[in-house]
Amino acid sequence: MNKWNYGVFFVNFYNKGQQEPSKTMNNALETLRIIDEDTSIYDVINIDDHYLVKKDSEDKKLAPFITLGEKLYVLATSENTVDIAAKYALPLVFKWDDINEERLKLLSYYNASASKYNKNIDLVRHQLMLHVNVNETETVAKEELKLYIENYVACTQPSNFNGSIDSIIQSNVTGSYKDCLSYVANLAGKFDNTVDFLLCFESMQDQNKKKSVMIDLNNQVIKFRQDNNLI
Repeated sequence: MNKWNYGVFFVNFYNKGQQEPSKTMNNALETLRIIDEDTSIYDVINIDDHYLVKKDSEDKKLAPFITLGEKLYVLATSENTVDIAAKYALPLVFKWDDINEERLKLLSYYNASASKYNKNIDLVRHQLMLHVNVNETETVAKEELKLYIENYVACTQPSNFNGSIDSIIQSNVTGSYKDCLSYVANLAGKFDNTVDFLLCFESMQDQNKKKSVMIDLNNQVIKFRQDNNLI
């Protein structure tokens, strides 16, 4: 956790019984405006439909990339994708719907590919997307995140979803504020402190609690970075 920083991402799909996406986005942006100007949140992102490499067939497209501020990141979707990213020493964005074992495997493959291409990646910092749900009990937090992911799958992948929602939840962040912060810090260590984090708070149903968590987290990250001369 020696260079801890984070951004915010939005899945931003229509969740039945909740606000439409445009209102969800506006509420989130309002929260970001509330946070002090010295915030460590550096951007709000959406995934762009652009690719570093295109084949003739749609199913052969490789290396989808994400623009974050002025930086370019490659979405870690497969070994082929991370191999291309390593070839150009581009940083990765690890997906929220992958389990940690898959993310770590892709990071290892990226490092091996960079070595193969004789690329210096000492200063490369990746991004890891995580859903965060802070509640009084871990049970409630997991229930809210599970409902959110179930709705997402029903809306976007009703017939071709092959993953395990419970496994995805285990590889995201749920529980009390202290437990969530500890989980993220430990995860940073597993990734050899080469990742910053893109966090999504959309699954939290209490809007006031969501704002409070974002502000508290932001203040804590700022303090950490100030204490360690990182800003």
